[in-house]
Amino acid sequence: MTIGGFAGNVLYVDLTHGKIRREPLDPALAEKFIGGFGLTVKLAYDTIKPGTDALSPDNPIILGTGALVGTNLPSTSRVYAITKLPTSNTIGWCGAGGVTFGCLFKNAGYDHMVIEGRSHRPVYLDINDDRVEIRDAGSLWGKGVDDTSEALWEEFGRPKGIMTIGQAGENLVPFSMAFIDRIATLGRGGLGAVMGSKNLKAIIVTGTNGIRVSDRKGYKKLSKAFFQTIREYRYLKEWQELGLVNSFPMIPKDTYMRMKKRRIACISCPIGCKDVIRIPDGEFKGLVKCSSSVINLYTPVIYGFKDYRESIKCMATIDQYGLDMFEFFGVMGFAKALGDEGVIAGDLMEPEILMDSLQSMETWAGKISKREGLGHVLAGGFKGILEEFGEEAEKYAPALIKGMHPYAGPGSALPWDLFGTMELGQVLDPRGPHVGSGGSPTYFAKRPLEVFPRHLRRMGVPEEAIERILPGLNSPGQEQEIMVGRLLRYSHTWFTTLGSLGICARAAINRFYNASLCAQFYETVTGIKTDLPELRKRVDRVWTLLRMANVREGLDRTDETPPEKWFGDHGFKDYASEKLLTREDSEQMIGDYYEEWGWDRKTGIPTQDILRELDL
Repeated sequence: MTIGGFAGNVLYVDLTHGKIRREPLDPALAEKFIGGFGLTVKLAYDTIKPGTDALSPDNPIILGTGALVGTNLPSTSRVYAITKLPTSNTIGWCGAGGVTFGCLFKNAGYDHMVIEGRSHRPVYLDINDDRVEIRDAGSLWGKGVDDTSEALWEEFGRPKGIMTIGQAGENLVPFSMAFIDRIATLGRGGLGAVMGSKNLKAIIVTGTNGIRVSDRKGYKKLSKAFFQTIREYRYLKEWQELGLVNSFPMIPKDTYMRMKKRRIACISCPIGCKDVIRIPDGEFKGLVKCSSSVINLYTPVIYGFKDYRESIKCMATIDQYGLDMFEFFGVMGFAKALGDEGVIAGDLMEPEILMDSLQSMETWAGKISKREGLGHVLAGGFKGILEEFGEEAEKYAPALIKGMHPYAGPGSALPWDLFGTMELGQVLDPRGPHVGSGGSPTYFAKRPLEVFPRHLRRMGVPEEAIERILPGLNSPGQEQEIMVGRLLRYSHTWFTTLGSLGICARAAINRFYNASLCAQFYETVTGIKTDLPELRKRVDRVWTLLRMANVREGLDRTDETPPEKWFGDHGFKDYASEKLLTREDSEQMIGDYYEEWGWDRKTGIPTQDILRELDL
C-alpha cells in the first residue's frame, strides 16, 4: 500500500560496521503514529534500549520529517531528532526548521533515519537519493559549524541540506547542538555530543524525487483557500520585513534595518523568520552572520554587553563552536560566582571571567569546546561543575531542571515572571527546558482570559476541557483563574500535532493553522481517513508513548519538581491573579497535568486504562 505524503522508506545506518539498509515504511505504523515527530517517537521507543548511556555507541539517533514535508503547504519543513540526551539523561526530542534539509531528505526517498553504533574514525553521511555513503570526515574534524557547512557546499554544490556539529560536539560537551544549513539549531540537551560520540561530523542530503498527494483536487481546493487567508493577513508584510523583531522588540527597528542583509525562509515558508545580517560599521564592519533569528544574536546583551556589534561577534563564535548559547552563559555565570566566592581557585580563572567582555567570553567558549584547562570542567555543564566542586558549589547554583538552566524564571536569561505553559513545560517536558510554546496564549504575553477559548479551540481543545481550564470564565462574581497544568496538556497535544505533520510551531505561522484544518490536510495528502477526534487520539498516543519511554528509563515525579529558586518574593507569579506562586500551587498544576492526560495523579505514570484506550 502506498500512502500519499510519505516517501515510504526508513533508512538505517550502522556506523560501527559501515552498513546501510533501507526498509519500507509500515503503512499501519505510519497511520497509528501519524508520521514526523510521532513516528520518530515510536522508532525511538522500539530502538533505544532501557538504561543506555547517552554517549555510548548503543544510543541511536532517530531523525524524522512529517507527512506534509515536501508539499508546498506553508512552513512544512520541520525536522525532529530523538535520542537519549546527555544533559537530562532522558529520551528527548530536538526540533528545528528544516531549511532545505527536511524537504531534500524527504525527496531523497526517506521519512526517517535511524543512526546506530560508532565509527572508528570521523565520518559524514552523504545521502543522494538511493545512493547513501559513509565518507571520511578527517579533513572536516576540528572545523566549526560555518566552516564545515561552507566546505561541504563548496565541494558538492547546492542544493544540499547539511546537518553538522562544531568542535563542542566533537569533544562531547553536553550542551553542544547540531545546526541545519548552518542557521537552524537542533538539539538543546546535547544532540551535538551524541553525534560527536559516534564520530559523526555531518549529514548531507540531496533528493530529486517528489511527494505524491493522495487527493489532488481536495488538496488544491484546501491549499488555495489557505494561501489566500495568509495573503490577506494584515500584518503579513510586517512579519516578512521584521521577523521575530516584530514580537520581541529588544532590538530597535532602525538598527535591525541597518544590519539586515536578507531574510531566509525554510522551504515553503511564506514568512522567512531567519536572518542574514551584516554589521554595518565599527571594528567588525562587514561581518556576516546567519541566525535562526536576529534576536538570538542579542543574547550577550542580556548578560551585560554594551555594544550590539560585539554581541553579534560573540554569538558568531559561540555558534561556530556549536554551543547552546543559553547554557553557555548560564555555566559561565555560575563559574564566575564560584570564582568570586573562592570556590574555584583564582589561578584557574585565566582569563578572568567577565560576562560583559567579548574577549573573555570568546576565549572561554574556545576553552570549553576544546576542553582546555578549567574549560574541561565547565564543559561538563552544571552537573560536571557540581561533581567537581561538591556541596560548597551548590548554594551558588542557579535554578536547574533536569541538569539544565531554564530559559525563563528567576535568575534566568529571559525577564518574564508570569507562570504559564512554557514555564511549567520546562519542568514537565521529558527533555527539560526549551522555548516551545505549543501555541499556548500564555507564551510571553499577558492576555485577558476572555480571549483564551478562541485560542484553545484553534488548538483542538475539546469544549469540556476548556471548562476545566477556565473554570470561572462564565461565572459572574467568581475570581477568574486559569488551570495551567490542564492547559499544558493540550499545549503539548498541539505541539505534537504540528510536529507530526511537519508544521513549524513558531507563532508567526502556526497562527494560521487549526486542529481541524490539520486533520483535513493530513487526510487529503495521505489518503488516511482522519477526522479531528481520530487525530486527537493518535496525537495522545504519541505523547503518552514518549512518557512511557521515559518511565521505562526511571523518570518519576521526583524528577519533575520545580526548583526552589522559583518561589518567594522574587519568584514567579500566578498568570491570572499575579499573586506570588507557591510550591503548593505548582504541585497542584503538576497533578492537574497528569490527571488531564489520564495518568496517575500522584506518580505521573500512564494508567492501564489509558494505555488500553490508546492501543498501547
